[in-house]
Amino acid sequence: MRYGLMSSAMPGPYEEVIGRAGEIGFDGVELDVGAEYEENLLWRPEGRAKIRRLLSQAGLELASVCLGTFWRYSFADPDASVRERAQRFTRDAIAWCAELGAGVILVPITPGAEGEDQATARSAWIEELRKAAPHAQEKKVRLAVENVGRGSGRTADALLEIVAAVDSPYVRVYYDFGNGLMLGGDPVAEIERLGERIVQVHAKDPKGEYMGEGQVEMAAVKAALERVGYDGYLVLETPPTDDPVAAAARNLGFLREHF
Repeated sequence: MRYGLMSSAMPGPYEEVIGRAGEIGFDGVELDVGAEYEENLLWRPEGRAKIRRLLSQAGLELASVCLGTFWRYSFADPDASVRERAQRFTRDAIAWCAELGAGVILVPITPGAEGEDQATARSAWIEELRKAAPHAQEKKVRLAVENVGRGSGRTADALLEIVAAVDSPYVRVYYDFGNGLMLGGDPVAEIERLGERIVQVHAKDPKGEYMGEGQVEMAAVKAALERVGYDGYLVLETPPTDDPVAAAARNLGFLREHF
C-alpha cells in the first residue's frame, strides 16, 4: 500500500504542500485543481517543470490529480459549450498527468442542471466520458469516477452503471469510503461490489477530527480492500484542523498502522 495526501488537506500553494508532505513521509500527493484551472501551475510548462522539480526534491510521486474543476464545468451541464470546455481541460489534464507520471485523474460525478434527474445526468456523463476515454487510453491515464455528495454518482451501483456503459479500461472508479458512509451506504459492501474496478481510494473518517475517531469501521474496510486485491494509493482527504502539518502526520501514522 502507498500513502498520499490530497492538497486540500493541507491548504496552501503546491510548493508548500509538496515540501511538507515529503518531510512528513508520504509516498505521493494528489493535486486538487479548482475552477480557475488555467491559472494553475499544471497549465503552464514552467509550472509543470517546477512541480516535477519539487516532487523530486521531496522524494514524492504525483499520485493523482483531482479535477475539482468539474464542480464549475460539469459533463452533465445542459450547455454544450460548457461540456466542450470540460472536454478540453480533461484532455489537458490527461496530457499533464502523463507528462508528470501520474496514472489517475479523480473525476467527481458533478450535477448539471438544477432539478435534473440522476438518470439523465448519468447519461450525459456516460456520453462525455466515452469521448474522453480514447485520449485517456492513448496516454495511459485512468479517469476514475468518484462517489461524491452531490450529483448522480453517489453509490457503487451508480458508478458501476457509468463505468460499464463507457466500457473502457481507462474509465475506472475512485472510491471514497468516508463518502460512501456519509451517503448512507455500506463501505464494505460497496468495495466488494466495485472490486477490481477501484484504482484509487480516498481515506476520511466522518464525524472525527482525525482518522480513527469517526464512524468508519477501519478494520472491516481494510479487510474488504484486501479481499478485492487493492494495493494502490490510500489518499488522505481529511480536515486540515488548526495544525495541518500535525494532522497530516497523525493521520498518516494511523494509515500506516491500520492499513
